[in-house]
Amino acid sequence: MAGFHRGLLITPGTERQLGACGLFRPSPSQRDVLSLPAGPLPVKGAGPDMLWAGFAELCGGDRSTADYLLLAETFPAWVVDGIPSPSAESAASPAGWQRFLALLDVLHDRDITPFLITPVLFGSFSGAPDAGAPGELAAVLSRIGARLSVLRRIESDEQLADEQSGGC
Repeated sequence: MAGFHRGLLITPGTERQLGACGLFRPSPSQRDVLSLPAGPLPVKGAGPDMLWAGFAELCGGDRSTADYLLLAETFPAWVVDGIPSPSAESAASPAGWQRFLALLDVLHDRDITPFLITPVLFGSFSGAPDAGAPGELAAVLSRIGARLSVLRRIESDEQLADEQSGGC
């Protein structure tokens, strides 16, 4: 289960969607805290084959590319859930989106499989964010959109049922 291009964008991330892809939300007992250069990282699960962490924990705060590189040495697949819409008022800060882009760049360059879960459709990463977004943020969101464009999308249980014979 390796390779960036084998990754998935999963919306909204129902149990059925996740299960069909061989993903099961970690139980509370699987929570862990990993030691990283920028400080401790609380994760939902950290098994030998997969890291499961939230967007807020990975991209909100003082994470650095060095943190992502260190994690990339250990985990061949990553699940990142709770990814907000960049157009939502409660969306991540511009620095958070920059960290998300750095994370995607590391996953891409290290050929790590990402499973990205969001309650909203990813169309808002088209490079045309809200009219009030600063130019630098628009450029970051456009680059995120380019990275995400190579991943397969699962956007509904109905779509999953149509594709069920092929699996995830």
